[in-house]
Amino acid sequence: MSIHPQAIVSPNAQLGSGVKVGPYSIIEEGTEIGDDCVIEAGAQIRKGSIIGRGCVIGAGAVLGSDPQFRGFDSSISSGIILHSGNVLREYVTVHRSTQEGAFTVVGSDNYLMVGTHIGHDSVVGDGNTLGNNVLLGGHVSLGSHCFLGGGSAFHQFVRIGDYAMSQGHSGFSQDLPPYLIGADINVIVGINAVGLKRSGFSPAERTEIKAAFREIYHGTNTLESILNDAEKRSGQNPAIDRFFAFFRESSKKGVCTRSSRRTSND
Repeated sequence: MSIHPQAIVSPNAQLGSGVKVGPYSIIEEGTEIGDDCVIEAGAQIRKGSIIGRGCVIGAGAVLGSDPQFRGFDSSISSGIILHSGNVLREYVTVHRSTQEGAFTVVGSDNYLMVGTHIGHDSVVGDGNTLGNNVLLGGHVSLGSHCFLGGGSAFHQFVRIGDYAMSQGHSGFSQDLPPYLIGADINVIVGINAVGLKRSGFSPAERTEIKAAFREIYHGTNTLESILNDAEKRSGQNPAIDRFFAFFRESSKKGVCTRSSRRTSND
């Protein structure tokens, strides 16, 4: 363990082996930091934060601070959970839950670039890449293996499915389904074909996903009838089942339904 003499580390913080703490960083009581983490200069780890093994917390990042929520009772005991292998670059912020005993959760192996914000009570999956200044409002659900372009913003309670992609500076007040690319304001422009290919989806799987996308977004049947027909075919392709399941799940914001006529290439 290496703690810079100008860092402030509470004696009641739990630090694992191999942790490196840079100058001017602050680690409060009631925090847990896993083995081999790197806490860079000026970072703050607030009370109630649990950091998994092998994470890098960039300079000026602030983890576990109070949510941006009017009337929040700061005496509430809540926190954040950051699982293993995450890289949080400079000035990333992750806010703690608004609920007693609850956590804002970030999965494993995510890469959060400069200025990313994860709002209170959000749940983030694994293997995501968030560009500079991506904003996730409170209670956002982000799946796994997504790429969110720099400056894209997601309203509170929005869901983002696995392997989705957002254009830089786009905005979403509705859910972004898995495998698709979102742009502008709540617009779908096609499937994330390049991302799916790089993630090991077979040509046949990508073709089926594209067909399912066109069925919903460019077809003439109602969504209800499409989902009913898909239910009869379930079990044949898990990736397709997950796509249609996203549209069946409860949503507080509704799903992005506007689509440009641009199509992605396989």
